[in-house]
Parts: sequence; C-alpha cells; structure tokens
Amino acid sequence: MKIKSYFADSVEQAIQEARRELGTEAMLITSRRSSPETRGLGAYEVVFGLNAGSNAPTARPRPSVPAADLSGELQNLRAQLQEIKSTLQGARPSESSSSEAEQLFEELVANDLAGHIAKETISAALRLRDQLSRETLAGDRAASPLALRAYAAELISKQLRFAPACLQPPPNQTAPDAGRVVVFAGPAGAGKTTTLIKIAIRECLAHRQPVRILSLDPYRVAAHEKLRSFAAIVGVGFTAINSVQEFQAAAEESRNKGIVLVDTPGYSPAELDGLDEIAGCFEGLANKQVHLLLPASMKRVDLSRCIRAYSPFQPDFLLFTKLDETESQGAILSAALEADKPLSFFTSGQNIPEDIEPAQARPLLDAVFRPEAAGAVSAA
Repeated sequence: MKIKSYFADSVEQAIQEARRELGTEAMLITSRRSSPETRGLGAYEVVFGLNAGSNAPTARPRPSVPAADLSGELQNLRAQLQEIKSTLQGARPSESSSSEAEQLFEELVANDLAGHIAKETISAALRLRDQLSRETLAGDRAASPLALRAYAAELISKQLRFAPACLQPPPNQTAPDAGRVVVFAGPAGAGKTTTLIKIAIRECLAHRQPVRILSLDPYRVAAHEKLRSFAAIVGVGFTAINSVQEFQAAAEESRNKGIVLVDTPGYSPAELDGLDEIAGCFEGLANKQVHLLLPASMKRVDLSRCIRAYSPFQPDFLLFTKLDETESQGAILSAALEADKPLSFFTSGQNIPEDIEPAQARPLLDAVFRPEAAGAVSAA
C-alpha cells in the first residue's frame, strides 16, 4: 500500500486535495493536527493509502499494519473525522441536544414565558454553545460543562435592563436634583399607594431627601384618604388633587422643593376612557419619571394588555408588585422583554417599608430556570 500525507487549513480541504490526486479508491487512514515541524504546511494533516497496483503517484512507505487491526483503526478514525466535521461545519444538533432543547422549551412555557421568546432563546443558546464548542476545539481547551439552560439564562439576563438608583442623590450631593416628579401609574389593585409609601420611606426619607406626595384622582370620592393617613404617619407633605388644573398648580408650587411622588387613579379595562386625560397632565413636565406598576400575579396576556393601555403615560420603567402571590414569573420576563423597558423595583408583600427592593435579574431567573442554571450565568 502506498501512503501519502496531505496538509491544509482544514480537514475537509486536505481530503478534497487527496481525492483529486489519488481518486476515489484512496482510503483515509488518519487525520490529526499538524506537528510543530509541519505546521507551516497546514493546520491539519490527513493520511491516505492507495493499493500498490494503482496508477497514483508513489508515496513514502509506512510500516505495515495487520489487516484486522487496520480495519478497526480505520473505523475509529472515520468516527473521529465525522465528529470533527460536525463541529467545524455547525452540523445539526444531536438527538440528545434536541431532546434537551425540547425539555427546556416545555419548562419555560410551563413557567409562563412567551412561546416565541422561549423558542428564540433556545435557538440562540444552541448556536452559542455550538460556537463555544468550536472555539474550544480550535484552542485545544477543555469542553464547557454548562447545560443548555445555563446558556439560555445568560442570554435572557443580557436582554434585561434595570433602572439606576434614580431616586437617590449622587454621592457628593446631599440634596436632590431640583423638582423631580415621580409618577406611579397602573391598573386598579396594582398596589400603587402602598408602593409609593414604601419608596417615600426607603428611597427618599432614609436618604434625607425632602418629599411631598400628590394624590391625583378627579373621579372617586374620598380616594385620597388612605394616602393622606400614610403621609401623616410618616410625616411628609400631602396635597389632594381633584382636577387637572389643580395638579398643574400644585406641580408648579412644588417645583424645586425636592422629590414629588404622584399617585394616580387605577383603571379597570372598562374605565380606560379617563386615562388619556390623566396622562396628559404629565406631558411637557420636566425632570419626571413614570413607573408603570403591574401585579406579578397577572397573566401574561393581561400584562401585555395593560402595558398597551397605559402607553399614553409614556412609562420610563416597569415596577412589578405582589411577587409573593405567584410562583410563575415567566410572564414578568416576557413583559419586560416585549416592552423593552427597564425594571425599577419589586415588591413582595404589604409590610411597610420592608417588602420592596431594587429590581434585579436573579429572582426572575431563579423562578423560571433552576437556581443552579441562574447561578451559572456569570460563568456562561
């Protein structure tokens, strides 16, 4: 048998060169990375053999190998070559990868993550893992042990956005910016009043920032009383506002007096006619933030509907309440990703002011993925 080596930048190129020169009768013997001495000829070396009776060019003889041993070695080498080709060419995922992807998809959808988001995320995670596998092979590094769900958690984490510490003054400034107005909007029962008081205590008074509360509700008799009582308990200024004109006057009066927290009425799906009028109060208002409060216990379709309905408020942030009332938080992830809005705070109970914290990725990822997958995000 005549033996000849071919060198190229890829196994496929070396095989093609050998086939052109030796023909289809040539038999692949081995494939490997080039040695340091032959690296200049190409990154990979493939060795082909051809029967002595063939018309192909002669090659340097190699030590003979028993036929039985050669057959087994060739079978093993062909399997190795197929594995290399699958990796280099980004071949179709194996059955185990497909099963892993299907199982992960079912888990994410069961946790109320939107189907299209789950599908796109898993597809991207498969591509990312395949790319990292190719880079690992090319760099002779150990293969990554991370499961597909860890890559998916990493991709979702990178898409989420979070609000800065927007209610606190800079480190070298003891007083807040002039006349900041923070508006709380959202459907009835979202917990706007309770959340406003929590933020007034933990984010404003705790940092010695002057606060005034405005309660804007032109429609409901005695709608201001609960917030008036809270304001009296914590010792902050309070103004009840029953019309758009009164709000404009109160906002002007409160200008340059610290942070103004504004509570707005909640609307049921049948009461949205008055929403535009209230939202119009804040148009052109300088130095304002609008937080759209949404209950985490809402179904995904209802969250999407509320985000669309409250678009006249032009919310800057999403604030999710009542996280303690649900164990399925895929709907929150879906809403945040679809709305492309930063998350500001999470609340998880009625205790004032304890049950509130700045929004972060970990609680959401822990709820939708297994904790070990969420914990592996930084290493993915």
